[in-house]
This record gives sequence, C-alpha cells and structure tokens, in this order.
Amino acid sequence: MRTRSAAVLLALALLLAACAEEEVLVNPPTAALPGTRWVVAGLTVDGTGGALPAGAHLTLDFGADGNVSGTAGCNSYFATVVFTADGLAMTSFGATEMACEPEIMEREARFLAALGRIATAALEGDVLTLASADGAVAIELVPFVPEADRPLAATVWHLTTLLDGEAASSIVAGTEPILEVDDVAGRLSGNSGCNSFFGPATFTGSGVTVGAIGATKMACEPGVMEQEAFVFAVLADAVSWDIEGTVLRIAAADGRALEFSAG
Repeated sequence: MRTRSAAVLLALALLLAACAEEEVLVNPPTAALPGTRWVVAGLTVDGTGGALPAGAHLTLDFGADGNVSGTAGCNSYFATVVFTADGLAMTSFGATEMACEPEIMEREARFLAALGRIATAALEGDVLTLASADGAVAIELVPFVPEADRPLAATVWHLTTLLDGEAASSIVAGTEPILEVDDVAGRLSGNSGCNSFFGPATFTGSGVTVGAIGATKMACEPGVMEQEAFVFAVLADAVSWDIEGTVLRIAAADGRALEFSAG
C-alpha cells in the first residue's frame, strides 16, 4: 500500500514538474515584451560598468513587428529580434551616423555591442534584465515613463538634429541654434548658430506654413553657414510639426526635418 502511494506521489510530482516546464516554455517573460518601451538603467560589459548617469538617453522599444529600436545616447538604432525559449537574440543592426562627445560615443558603442551578445531575459517586478549566455553582459531596463508634451509656444527649443531623408547629423560643435514660436502672433524667431532670424509662421493642427525669413548678416565658418542654410531651407519648406514629450520635429514634404529639444 505504501509502495503504491509512493508511486502515485512520484507520478504526480513528475506531472506537475512537466506542466510547470511547459508553462515556462509557452509563456516566457519575453511574451509580454512586444509593444513595450524601456529605458536602460544599468549596463555592464565584461565586468565594467554599472548604473548609468541621469540623462544618458539609452532606450529600447520592442515593436509588435519583430523589430527593436531606440536611442543609444547619440544615434538612433534598429535591429531584428528573435524570441527563444530562454530569452531573445538581436541581429541585423543598423544606426544613424551622428557624432557626439567622445564619452557618449564610447558608451553608445558598448551598448550596441552588448545588445548583439544578448541571449537571456529575466523580468523581476518592473526591472527587465537582458544578459549574455555567459553572464558577462547585463543590461538592466525599467519601463519608459513618457513626459508630458511641452507647449509649442513659451518653450525655447534647442536644435539637436538635422535630418535629410534617412541621413541624420548633429549640429556643428560650439553652436547653439534655438527656435521660439509665438503661435498667437503668428511668428517664429531664433538663432541658426550664426545669425538671428525671424519670420511669419502659421501652425494649424499638425500643419505649418512659414513665410519669408529675415536674418542678420553675420558671416561664420563654412560648416556653420551650411547648417544655417539647411535650417532656413527646411523652415521655408516646412509642412508639418509634432511634439513628443520634450522633442519638437518640423519637417518638409521631402523628408528633410529639424529636431529640437525643449530647453
């Protein structure tokens, strides 16, 4: 009788273990990741690293289409993600080619290299940890909490990125281009990094029309003048604008655009 009871208990234990294993495989932590956005809080690569400073701006978005994307501190990146029973793997990386301060670029390179080594995923509370199979790489992420959209007017917008189709470039080092909008008076003003400028502008819904731009006549270094010409050209041809949190984007119909960050 005892032998039979022991056999029944053993069979039940094996059955429960098998069910538990099946549940892990069918519903791993990665099942909830598509459609979520995360901020990198910590990065350790081969024993070096740890918590990231505030404002590092490393993010990871899991798309519902099998892709991931985000910002690496300076450049935007994208890749393909494949979910496995143990975690996930990322392949087919691509990124924009802007240049930032050496410290930011070094951290960006480490982060992108680390993503390419990821093999496992663990979700504990609201902390997602991605790691390499050997544990030498660990990326700790927390959920992205969006900031409230800044108002178009009454905000000093600092130019950060020049976009020409899929090509992106940062502003010329040492310049501080800004934009201010008075949508009630129907005008905008700012500085291109060399000259101050002003002009009429109408913002309606997501559309924008900018009239003739007037500017001072200072001469600066060739690279700064090229930046100014691009800024003025995009503003003159602008057809749309949108704000997401602290980022303003003004775009022309042909893919040229200016991205600003709220001051």
